[in-house]
Amino acid sequence: MSKLIYETELEIFRAILGKNETEGIKNIKSLIKAENNLFGSENIHVVSDDDDRVLGILVSFRGDEVTFWKEFKAYSKILDFYDLLRYVFKGTLINELLTASIGPGDYYISNIAVGHEFRSQGIGTYILENALKLAEDSGCQKVILNVTLKNIRALKFYERFGFKVNGKNTAEWLFKDQGTFDMELLI
Repeated sequence: MSKLIYETELEIFRAILGKNETEGIKNIKSLIKAENNLFGSENIHVVSDDDDRVLGILVSFRGDEVTFWKEFKAYSKILDFYDLLRYVFKGTLINELLTASIGPGDYYISNIAVGHEFRSQGIGTYILENALKLAEDSGCQKVILNVTLKNIRALKFYERFGFKVNGKNTAEWLFKDQGTFDMELLI
């Protein structure tokens, strides 16, 4: 599960969660266990098969459920002082530059991932349909997400569900050729 989450944003996770994949995945596992943060277990929904293999994951939440201070508290438990400062600086900068503005009544889809061997089997569609149901059940009127600029396949996938591009974010001076599209869907 942690590896799937890590693979959704390689550049960003390398910048704020560890110097390499092993460290990044370890830190994501710690955040899942810590709870009360973006990657806390309360925000993760897992799709598995009868053999308990993880087929895909969804990380999502209401805009008023995750705050800077909750994130800071969770990260301060898993990072040393230097890495915490790096997270505060880079993480805040990344959030401001590359992610959509999340309002308190918005539902944010942070990550959707399907295991490589399970792709093109309808699992991503199943996950997104359930995410939209979660958003509706939580009383939100808008679902927002970000798609990396290079991920045209994902962009088209979300457009099929009615999501519209609402903005474009780039930070080429921070990440080479990186950026995101803000997408939203009114429900």
